[in-house]
Amino acid sequence: METDQIFWLLDKHASEFNFPVLDNAYLQYAAARLSAFRGLKDWLLVFEVLGFSIREVEFINDLYAYGSCLELGGLIGEEIPLRSSPQSPIFDADSNECLADWKGWEITVDGRVVRFSPTPEEYAAAGIRIEGNAGPGTLNEADLLRFAVYRLGERLFLDDRGVLSHFPKCKGLSKFVQTTKWQHPDVARGEKPSENVAIQSLMHALEKGDPSLFNPGRPNTDWKLWTQSA
Repeated sequence: METDQIFWLLDKHASEFNFPVLDNAYLQYAAARLSAFRGLKDWLLVFEVLGFSIREVEFINDLYAYGSCLELGGLIGEEIPLRSSPQSPIFDADSNECLADWKGWEITVDGRVVRFSPTPEEYAAAGIRIEGNAGPGTLNEADLLRFAVYRLGERLFLDDRGVLSHFPKCKGLSKFVQTTKWQHPDVARGEKPSENVAIQSLMHALEKGDPSLFNPGRPNTDWKLWTQSA
C-alpha cells in the first residue's frame, strides 16, 4: 500500500470513529499503548485502550488494528485485563454498584489475586484524589483501574504473543515500536491521523525499516489529559 492510501484509510476510520478516542463518553479511560509490528511483506499497528466500560460494567482493553495483512481495520475486539477477586468482589451481585474501599481492595490479574492497601498519599502520587472516610463504595471503578495501571504498569496490557494471536493472517511479524507515551490524535475534535506527527513518523519508520525514525511528538496519553474536567 502507498503511504497516501494508508493515511486516507486511517483518516476514513477516524471520521467514522473507528479509531481510538481517548475521551470516549462510554469508556472511562485509564491508559493506552501503541504497538507496531513489521515483517518482510507486511506491517501492523495495534492500539490498546484500557478503561472501564460503563455500558458493560467491566474493565476492558479495547484493541484497534490497522495493517497490510488485515481485510478490515478498526476495533477488532476486546480483552478483560482484570477481574474481581472471588473473596472480595468489586461489584454488588444484584445492583452492579462498585463496592471497592479505597483503604483496601483486591483484583485478579492473569488468574492471580493482587491486593492493594494504598494511602491517600499513594493515590495522590498516581493523580487520584481521595476524600472522606474509607468504606465500601469509596473508590470508583475508573480510579481503581488507574491506580492498578500506576502500580502494575504494562502488566495489564497483552504480551506480544497475545496481541499477534488476534491476527492469524499476519505472518512473520516482529515488534518494531512499542510505547505508552505518544501524541495521540484528538479524533473527537477533528484531528486526522494523517496530520499527527507520531502517526506520520511511525508510518515513515515502517516504510524505511528504521524504528529510530519514529517521533512520539508531545505525549498526551496520560489519562488526566482526557478527563472531562481537563
